[in-house]
Amino acid sequence: MLRVGVLGAGFMGGTHARAFAKLSDVQVLGVSSRSADKAAALAEEVGAEPFTDAMALATDPQVDIVSVTLPTHVHKEYTVAALNAGKSVLLEKPMGLSVEECDAMIAAADQSDQILMLAHVLRFWPEYVALVDFVKSGELGKPLAATASRLSGRPTWGDWFTNPEWTGGAVHDLQIHDLDALNWLFGTPKSVYARGQRGAPGGWDHVLTLVDYGEVGCLAEGSVMMPDGYPFTMTLRVLCEKGTVEFIFRAGGTGVETGTASGTGLMVYQSGVEPRPLPAPGGDAFEAEAAYFVECVREKRLPERCTPEQGRLAVKTALAAREALETDQVILF
Repeated sequence: MLRVGVLGAGFMGGTHARAFAKLSDVQVLGVSSRSADKAAALAEEVGAEPFTDAMALATDPQVDIVSVTLPTHVHKEYTVAALNAGKSVLLEKPMGLSVEECDAMIAAADQSDQILMLAHVLRFWPEYVALVDFVKSGELGKPLAATASRLSGRPTWGDWFTNPEWTGGAVHDLQIHDLDALNWLFGTPKSVYARGQRGAPGGWDHVLTLVDYGEVGCLAEGSVMMPDGYPFTMTLRVLCEKGTVEFIFRAGGTGVETGTASGTGLMVYQSGVEPRPLPAPGGDAFEAEAAYFVECVREKRLPERCTPEQGRLAVKTALAAREALETDQVILF
């Protein structure tokens, strides 16, 4: 039996706790929140004990696995503490606010001989997995360009989203999903350039980022400045020599958790061929992510998906975009 401590009882904390609770031979032992009421509510739902002291749960000797879903500016503190206490850690994205923070967590994982994995859930999202596998199969020839988007209003499930010093703004907290997906497809960027708008809290909250991978150029649009009522939308389109593959997701409401609406799908388009849907494996991405992490912990095997190094590269890419926003210069890797 693996025992899990979930740090955070907000939207992502609840998502992680419910995903772990569905796995066999896994027990969610504790859930923490600054709010005793939130901790108690989620703990009751998953059969766990509520904590208001996240560090006590992160270092609890009964816990084998720690899931860190706290605000980004404290990721390093709690991740390093959990690793040093002999816990494996599933860390919600973004990995940290700086490359140096990422390096400190990687070093702690290496020294502790525990598993550290990043919760970049798109690497488990069925349609993204199918799209990436299809592009890499070469059926459409070489990829030429890609466009990604992630658009929403400002998240309402945590007050910390209004503080750009804690989140890094949408370019760091939201667009990093798509920057990681593009890195997954095409490797390490050669250069990054970005233009954008600052939101009311002061962070870069609507961003157009150009990422050059050499033979492939990519554009990512990320925003938490969409008006009230705009449905959460995420897309990925890859243009190849022989056609295009495209995924479109529009939520039934303003958040990814509110279900899908009409027009959502994964399609392949080729000249002279009837457009066709591309099959995806199905299943819940968050549950698949948790199951993969647990499998790695049980087998004492380093993850091949969502590695700390991949999380670090995503942070480095997002930071390059933010530097480009602030300097109006192309940032070379």
